[in-house]
Amino acid sequence: MRHQLKLKLIACLSLACSLAWGQNYTTPFTHSLMDEKTYDLLVGESSGEQAYYHILDIAPYERDRLAADYEGLFMESKYVVNLLKSYGIDNATVEQLGKTTTWDGVSASVWEVSPKRAKIADYRDLAAILGQGSQSTDVTAPLVWVEAADSLMVASRDVRGKIAVTDAAASRVHDRLVDAGALGVISFYSPRPLIDPLQIPNSGIRSQKPTFCVNLTARDGYALRDRLLKGEEIEVHVKIEATTEETQIEVPTCVIPGSDPDAEELILSAHLFEGYVKLGANDNISGSMALLEVARTLKRLIDDGLIERPKRSLRFIWIPEFQGSIPWAIKHKDLLERSLCNINLDMVGLWLSKHGSYFCMHRTTMGNPHYLNDVSESFFHYMGATNKAFVATGVGRPEALKPVFSTIGSRDPFYYSINAHYGASDHQVFNDWGVQVPGVILITWPDNFYHTSGDRPEICDPTQLHRAVVLTSAIAYTIASAGVDGAMAIAGEVAANGEKRLSLKLAEDLADLGRATGEGLAAAYRKAVFNQEALTLNEIETLRTVSELAPGEKALETYLDALEDAMKANLSTNKARLEAALKARAGQLGVAVSPKIQLTAEEKAAAKVFPRSTAKVKEYGYGVLSSLSKDLLGKYDLLRGTRLALAHGDDIAKLTVNGNLSVLDIKKMQDAQFPDADSLADILKFMDLLKEAGLVAF
Repeated sequence: MRHQLKLKLIACLSLACSLAWGQNYTTPFTHSLMDEKTYDLLVGESSGEQAYYHILDIAPYERDRLAADYEGLFMESKYVVNLLKSYGIDNATVEQLGKTTTWDGVSASVWEVSPKRAKIADYRDLAAILGQGSQSTDVTAPLVWVEAADSLMVASRDVRGKIAVTDAAASRVHDRLVDAGALGVISFYSPRPLIDPLQIPNSGIRSQKPTFCVNLTARDGYALRDRLLKGEEIEVHVKIEATTEETQIEVPTCVIPGSDPDAEELILSAHLFEGYVKLGANDNISGSMALLEVARTLKRLIDDGLIERPKRSLRFIWIPEFQGSIPWAIKHKDLLERSLCNINLDMVGLWLSKHGSYFCMHRTTMGNPHYLNDVSESFFHYMGATNKAFVATGVGRPEALKPVFSTIGSRDPFYYSINAHYGASDHQVFNDWGVQVPGVILITWPDNFYHTSGDRPEICDPTQLHRAVVLTSAIAYTIASAGVDGAMAIAGEVAANGEKRLSLKLAEDLADLGRATGEGLAAAYRKAVFNQEALTLNEIETLRTVSELAPGEKALETYLDALEDAMKANLSTNKARLEAALKARAGQLGVAVSPKIQLTAEEKAAAKVFPRSTAKVKEYGYGVLSSLSKDLLGKYDLLRGTRLALAHGDDIAKLTVNGNLSVLDIKKMQDAQFPDADSLADILKFMDLLKEAGLVAF
């Protein structure tokens, strides 16, 4: 009896310990920059289901856009504005930014007429079969198989007066085949044939002498190819109607006003159109509909008095990708002057676990240092930590601490990734040197249905949409409502994350030092020291951006000064670690390498040049580098093949905004963030060019 009582007592004590452990355990990133009550309200009010239903309304399948859309407001624009008004956002409107023209397919069919009568493809069945840019045609002609359609293959085939069937992308081979006499192209190219053999790419032809392109599924294409390889003589009738339409560039927009009419704004964006003929469910209706739900959620909670109206206004824009964001930025320089940052929702709805994907947040480059990166990253980590199970939770804990699920969606953990800058979306417009509004992109990637006929609602997950809405709302509201207390919390986040980033780079460089040979040891050490210096400069620049949230607040400035001093002390510590690693490796290899870094004459000169952007940069606005004349570019020899001219010019130029970085600092920062960094000579030359153009002074 006593033995049984003893066992029960031990079991009770074990259970109590387990429960206590479950209540007091610590895991990374279970803190948030937002109080729990506000976060819970965002989770409870927002709906992934609603965002998903909106996707079903707008993009249930890919279809022909009606001519009436081009004559008045687009269906999508009316949908967004009508819903915003139903939410009580009375300032919702559609802004028109000038006329544009677009290709539009009307009808298309391909019928086999010999040796049998059978339909091969029809635009009504699948709109993606008609390649964009195809011209109206009505032709009957034989088919010819042209594998890959490279130059040698085309030369070996008689394609004159025939329609070429190929497994190559029509956009790549159309001109070559037409130059050889082909009447048009039937392609069954698929970007992912092993994942989905029924995908057709949303592609087309761009040509000075366009004919037509018809896309088939890989399944149907292989069947047609096999018949031709067996020697069948197949004749088809192709009939296409296509037009060029003129329309207005439309931007549905609204504002949730802040409590202070003189305060700054945040810009939240998503592209509602990517061209006017592609109607992708994830790309990009998911981003647009998630943004619609963000607006509804915040509006409802503010109106009901459940959360305070933020100090700063939240401006929402639904834009044609680039085609709308660029003219919008050009028109609204006044708004951009008072905008703190941009959160851009690209495609955000993919069912992550089914498709091997992650929800990614891409940071800004060093040219746009900003606390937005760390606020966003903090909430991603929080969502990840609170939407998975921990072994340490013990008995009595739910699988997720703060689950963000949907009734009709997944119950997956939150799969996410924090990545370096990626620019191929509308946030790049705001990040431009002439605009200078730091922007991040939220996007699900990889996406096995990207730009194909497979981009339909069934690939989306209401749970993922719900999480995208919560994250966007939390990031935006945290920044929009931040006063001195919020600013100090954000500053602490930036400083802590900065030390982590420096540590990660240090670990990488220490590993490189440990692998270096005697000949490469000095260079590895030099690179490591420069990396630490560059990253520290970036972290300090990032930290200092927090001051815009509470300008003139002495407590905040004192705190920022202390955090900056700590960053500089951390740099000294990390340099000491690198020096210790250098000495250890040198001793191991039996070589002598001095830890004192000697600058070259070119580096010494570059260290004395501190370029600063002039007022002319923002006066010009978006695309200021495009104002550089060909003559000026030619004079400095930056047209011919340099990486700087091709890719990095805008990033380098942005590093001149504050004027507190030398050209050598800029070189170090480029080396730290880009594997294919530019030469110091090219950067110096580029600075001379910008100076002559009146865009920088030094």
